[in-house]
Amino acid sequence: MFNLNTIWITLLLLSVMVVVHEYGHFLLARLFGVATPEFSVGFGPLIGKINHNGVQYSLRWILLGGFVKIAGMDIALEGSAEDLPPDAEKSFATLPLWKKITVIAAGPIFNVLFAMILMFVMFVAVGIPGGQKNDAAIVGQATPGSPAFDAGIRPGDRIVSIAELPVQKWSDIAEIISKTKSNKVPVIIERKGKKIERIIKPMYLPDYKRYLLGIGPIAQRLHRIPVGEAFIKTLQFPLVFMQGTVKVFSLMFSGKVKSEFMGPIGMVTVVDQFLQMPPMVFLYNILEFGIQISMSLFLFNMLPLPLPLLDGGWIVILLMERLFRRKFTSEQKAAAQMVGLAAVLFLGVWVAYGDLLRAFRRFFGG
Repeated sequence: MFNLNTIWITLLLLSVMVVVHEYGHFLLARLFGVATPEFSVGFGPLIGKINHNGVQYSLRWILLGGFVKIAGMDIALEGSAEDLPPDAEKSFATLPLWKKITVIAAGPIFNVLFAMILMFVMFVAVGIPGGQKNDAAIVGQATPGSPAFDAGIRPGDRIVSIAELPVQKWSDIAEIISKTKSNKVPVIIERKGKKIERIIKPMYLPDYKRYLLGIGPIAQRLHRIPVGEAFIKTLQFPLVFMQGTVKVFSLMFSGKVKSEFMGPIGMVTVVDQFLQMPPMVFLYNILEFGIQISMSLFLFNMLPLPLPLLDGGWIVILLMERLFRRKFTSEQKAAAQMVGLAAVLFLGVWVAYGDLLRAFRRFFGG
């Protein structure tokens, strides 16, 4: 199904985003004078390490993210509190509330800043799609999670017919889909000289008030944005992204669009599609995908649930302690952490199950 390049690129992309997140915690903790005994890229057994200025910089075998150990901050999944320096002046626990919140929030905020850097680079150095070079009915990409993507439509496929109506040019596709609406329709594609049939149910997009398969044309033109305009668009992006996310979730809860989340397996299927595109189009898509992942990490980690596995959860716990003028016991925090771990594991299994189903449909036409 996937080649090694696809898997490695996906793991590298995820690792970069998580390491950036952890570096935010690390940098602010160091700035406030808190001891940080270890900053690790990867998990599991040690490959190698370098000690510098009281910090052990480690490289570990499981290259899927990383962690930082912060003295006085007992987050089980980010390293043990064992062997931390006893110097109270260098403990996270002794920081004033605003500094604690700043250290915790720095991880998600670094994800936002990194997404903005990627977006600016994409605008000025790579460009964004601005139309197609011709009207050929050849697929350039299938939008992840769309009916066409799940049905296994790939870059390079030529759309021959939809609902038994011939497709001569790209503009024919929208015209035919507008007639079929949400009905399941047979779509004939030509791939490497072989004709293949897929049954696809178009999706409805309320914003555009029309039905779509979820495909884009081949050989899209990329045009770069002037530096000044790119800078303004980059500054506006986080708010636009969050507004769009809120809108999508409201549509999910109202049942107007189906709720689907993507995990690492789903990301591999997306990267697999990117590798079939021309180099500059691949670069544009991988940058855009990285931006989406980085912003999603920000939103997920800042969920205001009182679970210590989430940065937003830690902030809520700290504010609750200040509000009620009492500290939660280690047992209470451990219990909350176990609830959070169970919730994350359940979510992970659910997302992986959905990823596998979509991957099966995509690659085997189920």
